Amino acid sequence: MSPLIAAAIHDAKNGLNALNTWLEEARRTAPSPALDEARAVAVRVGTQLVELLALYRAGENSLRLAIEDHDLGDFCRETCAEVIIPAGSAVRIEADFPAIETLGAWAFDAYQVKLALQDALRNGLRHAATRVTLQVELAPGSGLRFSVRDDGPGFPAELLDGNANVASPMADGSSGLGLSFARLIAAHHATPGGKRGRVELANDGGAVFSLILP
Repeated sequence: MSPLIAAAIHDAKNGLNALNTWLEEARRTAPSPALDEARAVAVRVGTQLVELLALYRAGENSLRLAIEDHDLGDFCRETCAEVIIPAGSAVRIEADFPAIETLGAWAFDAYQVKLALQDALRNGLRHAATRVTLQVELAPGSGLRFSVRDDGPGFPAELLDGNANVASPMADGSSGLGLSFARLIAAHHATPGGKRGRVELANDGGAVFSLILP
């Protein structure tokens, strides 16, 4: 990707952000399912452009994360609340972190991690039967584990067999961009001792996407 294309993507992302602001204003003035769907599309495309830019910057060795301490309770609640549920959908997003207040704060790039988790939540909404759940817990010996679970048919077997393939899509009809982005952001979270974050995929009563931060 050339710098000119990267600049064009950046401009398009900013334009979509402005469009989403106007769509949100229109929704407050005259709510309708069509406006909700338009806003969801604008958010999704904007997210994909951010992910493309992150992958480009990583290829240019210019990707920099803003690592700061964040309250996990506030972060998880905001992450769930900002995901737009399609009009007419019977699927709901649930937060399952009963002990989160005891975890306190954790250092990570909230913007990038939120994008990765929200991508997984939207993927869950497309395939779940009734619910998608965001969980957070300490992973002994590994760090902090965010998990997005759904009660759908689960990930394709070939994806689970090839977890190392960063280009694999999480579902039919998916480009695989979101998964590549999540793996990139996870790996860019690292400790001075060399531990890096990672993404794990599994099936357990549905699809389970986990992002582990050191």
